[in-house]
Amino acid sequence: MSRDVEMLDFISKNAEMGRDNLRLVLKHVDDPVLHRALKEQVQEYQKTCAAAGRMLNRRGHKPAGSSPVVKIMSHMMADRKAKRDHSPSAIAEMVIQGSAMGITKMTRRLHRYDGNNRDIVHLAKQQIATEQNNIEEMKSFL
Repeated sequence: MSRDVEMLDFISKNAEMGRDNLRLVLKHVDDPVLHRALKEQVQEYQKTCAAAGRMLNRRGHKPAGSSPVVKIMSHMMADRKAKRDHSPSAIAEMVIQGSAMGITKMTRRLHRYDGNNRDIVHLAKQQIATEQNNIEEMKSFL
């Protein structure tokens, strides 16, 4: 698999994990302002998934998607935390932690990417910026 395909697949998985976990958490959110903010974040993740998917398709590949085991574990943990305390502050804290993890993983992978495709680098940096914006937005709910 080429470096570009590997990087695009990672971007897709990263955005997919954020999108899917937020969709799960949304079921527990009562606050309408927080609910709207999280739905907008889901849409941003979806845009990234779609962009990475299109770029992969142009290279003759499909997004691999996250491992089912990783998905199940992540969903179980998010669901358990959201059920235990679904106050806006607790949900915001959980989202901040997830976005911080996303930033860390994406930054690490971007530093290891030795390809030179500007569009892929731009998409990865855009995903990092989205995660940073998510954190800033969630701070108001703490």
